[in-house]
Amino acid sequence: MNVQGRLLSYLRPYRGKLVLALICMALVSLTTLAVPWILGRELIDRVILAKNLSLLNLIAIALVVLVAIKGLFSYGQTYLMSFVGYRVITDLRNQVYQHLQRLSLGFYKRKRTGEIMSRVVTDVNVLQEVVVESIAKMILNLLIIAGVLGFIFYIHWRLSLCVLGVIPLLALTVRKFGGHIRKFSTSVQVKIADISSLLQETIAGIEVVKSFATEKKEAKRFQQENIRNFRLAMRRTQAVALLSPLIEIITTIGLSAILWYGAWEVIRGVLTPGKLISFLGYVSLAIKPLNQLGKTYSLYQRALASAERIFEILDTEPEIKELPGAIKLPPIEGYVCFKDVSFGYDSNELILEDINLEIKPGERVALVGPSGVGKTTLVSLIPRFYDPISGVIAIDGYDVKKVKLATLRQQISIVPQETILFNGTIGDNIAYGRPEASEEEIAEAARRANVDRFIESLSRGYDTEVGERGVKLSGGERQRIAIARAILRNPRILILDEATSAVDAETELLIQQALSRLMKDRSTLIIAHRLSTIQNANKVVVLSERRIEEIGSHEQLLAQGGFYTRLYKTQFRPA
Repeated sequence: MNVQGRLLSYLRPYRGKLVLALICMALVSLTTLAVPWILGRELIDRVILAKNLSLLNLIAIALVVLVAIKGLFSYGQTYLMSFVGYRVITDLRNQVYQHLQRLSLGFYKRKRTGEIMSRVVTDVNVLQEVVVESIAKMILNLLIIAGVLGFIFYIHWRLSLCVLGVIPLLALTVRKFGGHIRKFSTSVQVKIADISSLLQETIAGIEVVKSFATEKKEAKRFQQENIRNFRLAMRRTQAVALLSPLIEIITTIGLSAILWYGAWEVIRGVLTPGKLISFLGYVSLAIKPLNQLGKTYSLYQRALASAERIFEILDTEPEIKELPGAIKLPPIEGYVCFKDVSFGYDSNELILEDINLEIKPGERVALVGPSGVGKTTLVSLIPRFYDPISGVIAIDGYDVKKVKLATLRQQISIVPQETILFNGTIGDNIAYGRPEASEEEIAEAARRANVDRFIESLSRGYDTEVGERGVKLSGGERQRIAIARAILRNPRILILDEATSAVDAETELLIQQALSRLMKDRSTLIIAHRLSTIQNANKVVVLSERRIEEIGSHEQLLAQGGFYTRLYKTQFRPA
């Protein structure tokens, strides 16, 4: 289905209101078309030339009634079309957002945040402008033009041929310029996405920008992107600006021909003055709709460019899908098994190869290895953020590919190295994974995470707003709230990317105590950054060069004097 067809499909649920809107438009166009006929044929020929005063009174009343009727149906048309338009855009925006939630992490690794936001916000807004306002105008203008053609052919068919001679020339001009406008519109939307990405990056990393005193550099980079967008926008504006005067010139040439030929027909007695005035009134009535059609077509081409970018997202299939017949994963004990697992973001370049690993229920497993060796990737395979290229990952004997994603991920909690909190209250963030949790359960989770005293010291307690990404809280406070969130979820499998290096000793102790409570009786995989974590683990998994190099307890691995021993001496041994 082409872009236009897909857009029209969103109108189907609102067919009833759309039909009523079209009826209102038809009545608006009929009342509009009646005015030239009354002013020309009736007023000139049957009132002024015939000196009929009684008919003059009727015409005056009829004009007032016509305008009132037109106003009533114009209101109905505007309301109904706006309702349909806004509902279509609301549905489309909801669909895009819901689809974004379904897409796999790989999509977000490849796409810039600013580009995604540009498509959801800017491109949808362009569509909104067209669907809500321009389409209604376009339909009404087409109805008026069709009515005008019918009336002028009835009045004088030979004179109407002058009008018909202009229309193909107008259509050709609009089509030619429309292609250019659409091309430039696509380029402008892409550039806006670039600007959005740059803006998002610099705002998110403003501390880094200021610490390196690169404000001028970033301002210059933004200015360069902005200038490129300006140039593309001006090229589009040139095409749009040329279209309107060209349409006006063409219509004026046609109008001049009509005036000359019409006057000649009146002089010859073939046409009455009233009919000529009505004819000219209809032609004048068609000029504005013809000009508006050119502008609307320009906006329509912009909308198609935006729609293509939106549908590109909607056509992106999630890389991680539930298989047909996927079953619900029952409550688990937490036995995790990797069997001959290999993975790479690109199948030609493996990050993990032939991984065989068992984590027993309640066991603590520390993952260590050089940076970039694939520790985070390994744990990301368990909740199916990615699928291995080969091999099987099973939980309690269930292949994770054969169970429903929601029932899998509901039994796993992740506390990442970079703690993410959402704009809202502390209570909302703790209850994020269990929104139905009671206040008592939220408070108990906070207590076990060693963050309850801090929360209760705040004037608004659990109703305190944390700000975007938890900016109003310290790193340690954010991490303990994330731990409380995981505790409340009560998972059987826990994944930790331990990070306490950036906090003071007292906060570190609170976090370690909270993590110890969180890990109790749960299968836990920890990307280890601290010696104490490794020493407290049941076993240590050493990754190197895509493979598991060694497995054993801290003491066993040190005794072997192998790769782990070298890693211990460089990364973990106390100073």
